[in-house]
Amino acid sequence: MTHILLQTRGLTKKYGDFTALNNVSLTLQQGDIYGLVGRNGAGKTTFFKCVMGLAKFASGEIKMGGRNDSLSAARRRIGFMINPSFFPYLNPAQSLEYLCRVRGVHSKGEVERVLKIVGLYGIKKPFKAFSTGMKQRLGIAGALLNSPPIVVLDEPINGLDPQGIADIREVVRTTAREYGTTFIISSHILSELDLVATTFGFIDHGRLLREITHADLHEHTRKSLIVDVDDGARAYSVLASRLGITDTEVAGNRLTLRSGIGQSNVITRELVAAGLEVYRVAPQETTLEEYFMGLVGGGNE
Repeated sequence: MTHILLQTRGLTKKYGDFTALNNVSLTLQQGDIYGLVGRNGAGKTTFFKCVMGLAKFASGEIKMGGRNDSLSAARRRIGFMINPSFFPYLNPAQSLEYLCRVRGVHSKGEVERVLKIVGLYGIKKPFKAFSTGMKQRLGIAGALLNSPPIVVLDEPINGLDPQGIADIREVVRTTAREYGTTFIISSHILSELDLVATTFGFIDHGRLLREITHADLHEHTRKSLIVDVDDGARAYSVLASRLGITDTEVAGNRLTLRSGIGQSNVITRELVAAGLEVYRVAPQETTLEEYFMGLVGGGNE
């Protein structure tokens, strides 16, 4: 049985007169790969900073489950990556060994373990010679030290080429599957998060607009067939009785069919044969990006 690892209620953060977070209530369940989706400047990084204690919030509360200790103690168990930065002259193992000393991580073989997860084990060149993708993966390795229950990744695929994006995706999948790590990942690229996330939160102008599971998101965006007729109720009855099509929404004289999408010619013929006027039969599919822009109201970043 899963339980809540992180919960915020009414979280609000202001910078002077500017409200960066506006009454954000978010729930992270154990085992989630939570995609926090928002345009640049939507409040994603500010949210993470408040959760981790790097910024003070004006009002609201943050709760972390799992142990009966203080919020400050719970925060110390979070792994996070925000703009990874290491000494330019150190190689991956040296960078993480230094990080272990700073964080008090003493587990034998821990550096080797996390470097193998991110595919950097045995790399000897210094951080300054890394590609952007390698820098991101080393940052994730640092976040995974000591097996934290929650790992926060802020824009981990920003600026990466397709191979770099695929590498990060595989690291997240492998770690979640093999170690049971719970992730919360921010990005403005919904299509990429869709490949790994189990739950989504959509944030815009500091407000959390919606939380939705992966399955429910795709229920909203799956293909359908739009049928406009002169009598919606009777058209539904005809399709149900003659073709067995019942997965249908009826709104006035418009039917939205979730099944029988490839049978438009048969559907039209049956409706006409029943004496109905058919004005339009057209396939429709809402893309993930269209769904997102519908939530935030379009506009420019």
